[in-house]
Amino acid sequence: MRNLCRIILLMLLPVYAYAQTDSLEQARQDSLAITEADNFVTASILVISPSDVLYSCAGHACFRMQCPHYNLDVVYTYESENVTNRVWSFLQGNLKMGMTIVPTERMVADYTKEGRGVSEYILTLPLENRKQLWQYLDGKVEEGMNLPYDYLNRGCAVTCLRAVCAAVHPDTITFGPWDEKFLRETRRTLLRNRVDDFPWNRFILYSIVGSEADRPCSITDKVVVYPDLINVLQKATFNGHPVLGEPHTVVKQTVSIKESSALTPMMVACLMLVVSIIGCFWICQPVSVLLLVIQTAFGLVITYLIFLSSLPVTDFSWLIIPFNPLPLILWRWRKWWLLPFGIVCLIWSAVMLMQTENPIVDPAHIVLVFALALNYIGQYFQLRKA
Repeated sequence: MRNLCRIILLMLLPVYAYAQTDSLEQARQDSLAITEADNFVTASILVISPSDVLYSCAGHACFRMQCPHYNLDVVYTYESENVTNRVWSFLQGNLKMGMTIVPTERMVADYTKEGRGVSEYILTLPLENRKQLWQYLDGKVEEGMNLPYDYLNRGCAVTCLRAVCAAVHPDTITFGPWDEKFLRETRRTLLRNRVDDFPWNRFILYSIVGSEADRPCSITDKVVVYPDLINVLQKATFNGHPVLGEPHTVVKQTVSIKESSALTPMMVACLMLVVSIIGCFWICQPVSVLLLVIQTAFGLVITYLIFLSSLPVTDFSWLIIPFNPLPLILWRWRKWWLLPFGIVCLIWSAVMLMQTENPIVDPAHIVLVFALALNYIGQYFQLRKA
């Protein structure tokens, strides 16, 4: 009887093995059918309205990836380490940034609390390219938060555009006609246009951004703010089909974002100009000391950013000419340099005023330097009278 059972088991073994193979093949085909379904993964771009803080005053753009089969709904976003309480680390260039994954629900909740609006644009790329985008983003996440914080070359808009281009590689996106501004304006000006509603943020950006922002670059690298990203992709096609679908609102903006301070940089600069004019006619030592302190403090920051900091895009700034610590260092010998330096400041102001199409300094800088020029020239003639 025992031998008979063994014989029957041996006879049934091929049948069982065939059934198992058939079951595995069916599972493989079912899995393939799931992953090849067009709705296996949905890719979209989320854009977030600005806030009034420096690092988000231009708004934000990121990717939303959804996979219903695995119940995944996440956002891939380039983020930096918190700069709020680490301003000195930021100026040193020690802050890091990188791609991170955040649950969409949590991210939307955070922006809802801030009162910022969130809109979504579906990427209408073929399934294989959406998968390729997903792999590309996962690869960026694996690199970790170890990239130097670079708000110009690794900003959210330009990195999103690069990711979309990587998703179709080795094929290419066909871009529509580029707006004239991309052909004639610099990255500094394109960024400034977006932050004009925030005078202090604009003043700070113009103070720390070096000449790299004014140099020629590829036209795609000029997409530095999210409205331009959306504008460019709405005109783009891939294999004859639009890249972006119609937008829809995820969260409505509930607060009015505007500059919180009524005292703008231009108002401060004009006040300094009035004080300087008064100092030209009356000997007023406190006025000269005040202007010297402002000039020196600003000059130390500019000097540090150019020569000592590793913060990207601070290679050279024309602000170093009027704003540097030399006047304080050479104050004892001021009768020799007050007039020449005042004239240099006047010439500098005139040259900057002529940069109308692509200005390289903030208007408040020009007024402030003009105030310094009048102050130093006035001091020179007062010393001659004494």
